[in-house]
Amino acid sequence: MRIEEITGKPDLISIDTRTVKKGDVFFAIKGKKFDGHDFVKTAFKKGVRAAVVSKIPKNLASFKKRLIKVNNTIKALGGVAKAHRLKFKIPVIAVTGTNGKTTVKDMIGHVLSARYNVLKNETSKNNLIGLPLTLFKLQKKHDVVVLEMGMSHLGEIDRLSEIASPEIGVVTNIGPSHLKFLGTLKKVFTAKSELLGHLSKEGTAILNSDDIYLANIKGLKCKKIYFGIEKPCRFQAKDLVYSGNKWSFRIAEKHSFQLPILGRHNVYNALIAIAVARHFNIDFPTIERRISSYRHISPMRLEFKHVRGIEILDDSYNSNPLSMECAIDALLEYNADGKRIVVSGDMLELGKKAKAMHEAIGKTIASGPVDILITMGGLSKFINKGARLKGMAGLYHARSHRDAAGFLKKIAKPGDVVLVKGSRRTEMEKVIEYFKKRSE
Repeated sequence: MRIEEITGKPDLISIDTRTVKKGDVFFAIKGKKFDGHDFVKTAFKKGVRAAVVSKIPKNLASFKKRLIKVNNTIKALGGVAKAHRLKFKIPVIAVTGTNGKTTVKDMIGHVLSARYNVLKNETSKNNLIGLPLTLFKLQKKHDVVVLEMGMSHLGEIDRLSEIASPEIGVVTNIGPSHLKFLGTLKKVFTAKSELLGHLSKEGTAILNSDDIYLANIKGLKCKKIYFGIEKPCRFQAKDLVYSGNKWSFRIAEKHSFQLPILGRHNVYNALIAIAVARHFNIDFPTIERRISSYRHISPMRLEFKHVRGIEILDDSYNSNPLSMECAIDALLEYNADGKRIVVSGDMLELGKKAKAMHEAIGKTIASGPVDILITMGGLSKFINKGARLKGMAGLYHARSHRDAAGFLKKIAKPGDVVLVKGSRRTEMEKVIEYFKKRSE
């Protein structure tokens, strides 16, 4: 069997023997924890019709005719996804940027679904495996595709864009993330901008006018549409007011919107959804209704959780200096009757300036009306240090998730609001889980 023969039934492609079905084609993907090649025999026992491998596993001589050997199974997965995507003359919207990708993807999907059948990534399946798996779900019933694109290294957005062939490219912002691999903000900009190089002259780039890297971007052959708050642009939000746990703003003097979620940064995200909707000729009254009905879809992104009268803002999906500042602003927006508490884990992949960036965040926390700071992790000690240097008193440093939950149990009372945040590998959601158990 050749790789070309499996493109006809992309809905029968699997990378996981736990969910693989009879008749599937199994791609053996090597990850950080597991190597799919170790499970090829299991896949055949479950009835797959073929397996795509980069090496021939031992003791599989009887299945040799059903093995497809390639140099790189992840690249092959993307190639099959690209072939499938090109069968459809359908607009693809690609979203990248340092922060806000998942929320923007969800907002765009929510607004466009008022008129169209939308396919989008589930949660944050935005990498060289997750994005192809999303495209395999593309069917004739779909009208538009919205794809979030993530990255850690140069070239990854380039490859994702090659696979997706987008018509519209969104870059939310450029901030300090993945500096361990990229080194500088300029390199972050270069990596995110790989998306824009794949847009044709008929394509459209939707860019942040308040971002110094994106505001004056040059050399694009496609159309540019800008959104923002501070600088004049086509989709500029004016008269921003936060009241009753929702943001109100206007566009073009006459179109009023209400966004029922925390975070001024989410106004930027809403502006992107509005710009995309107008590109698809959805009328303003419909857009206004969809924006006002938006609720958080993806978990662990300023997700409200209630524990015995205590409000917890679970923003534990990830963290970097820019997203941390946005989350702190959201915490300060919230009309709390009691104390404001921050529980922070490490911000990872920040490179040589990691300690200084953590210390700066500590100073930011201490500068606002935050009453208690609980940190956990080697780098988060410097958040604690920064807050202490700024004169903050209510400081605790935990050795573990259980330890942090223990501090929280002693400190938090009904009426308090707690922000929990940290990079993905710190698994700060475990603090919430332990806190719930201790509160039962």
